[in-house]
Amino acid sequence: MSESRGFPQRITVELTSVCNINCSFCPRQHISMRHGYMDEALYYKIIDEAARHLPVCAVLFFRGESLLHERLIPFIRYAKDKGVGPLQLASNGMALQGALRDGLLSSGLDFISFSLDTNDKTLYEACRQYGDFDRAHNNVLGFLEQCAKRRAAGLAAPETQVSAVDLAVYRLGLQTFIKFWRQYADTVRVYVEHSSDGNMGSIAGGKAFKKRLPCKKPDTDMVIYWDGTAALCNHDWDTRAGIGNVRDDTMETLWSGKRYQEIRRMHESGDIEEKLACAHCDHWKMYYTEEGFLGKKYCSA
Repeated sequence: MSESRGFPQRITVELTSVCNINCSFCPRQHISMRHGYMDEALYYKIIDEAARHLPVCAVLFFRGESLLHERLIPFIRYAKDKGVGPLQLASNGMALQGALRDGLLSSGLDFISFSLDTNDKTLYEACRQYGDFDRAHNNVLGFLEQCAKRRAAGLAAPETQVSAVDLAVYRLGLQTFIKFWRQYADTVRVYVEHSSDGNMGSIAGGKAFKKRLPCKKPDTDMVIYWDGTAALCNHDWDTRAGIGNVRDDTMETLWSGKRYQEIRRMHESGDIEEKLACAHCDHWKMYYTEEGFLGKKYCSA
């Protein structure tokens, strides 16, 4: 395992754990968690500290729908002004309208991914309770068209992605989905299904390895829930890592602390505590593939 630098290369900041739709395949189905929104003081504390350790990538999304946070646009601009970045976001697109859409376009956001999965309205709404296919589809399409207009006018616009999860029910229409969205987005990403057995990050099938190899995320990533709880990575949905809380300590202190060091040693040895999300996660395999990621990626047409 590579030696960790003194601060995470990437921080994932959960602005909210609240979501406006309920996807049948989402890891949320297997966990219980408190719902809430990150307060301004905590967010500014996180960004101010990250700004003292640049470069640091910030993903302003985890478990919930960040577009529901009323301070999203000022939060993005604050991080941008502090030099933190690239700034990344993911959304289901349901709330991407009006002033929020316009603010997001000009906020300085570097990358946004939209989770849409299928162009089949009936299938979309069957898999996404409370989801509205027409609304999400039209919102995302309108946003992507505005990105193209801004670029044509010499203005900045975020890099864009539209994604699908490789579920059996989606496969019949997957190539149609890819072909359509490649016309508008910079990339189309197909993610492998994970966590379907209730173990966070687990993947059925895939490439076999003779033994488990170290995951690199403990050397690069830290996740911060909306309430300040520190977690390991974007697959640590219900953390039991016991790292601490950034309300009480700095990220730098937690990053170099005893618990993080213990977890890094576990990955090096392959002997991982059963209670950790890492124990059944398969995403460590991405570091030992030629592509460097799992799933498939398609560039714009």
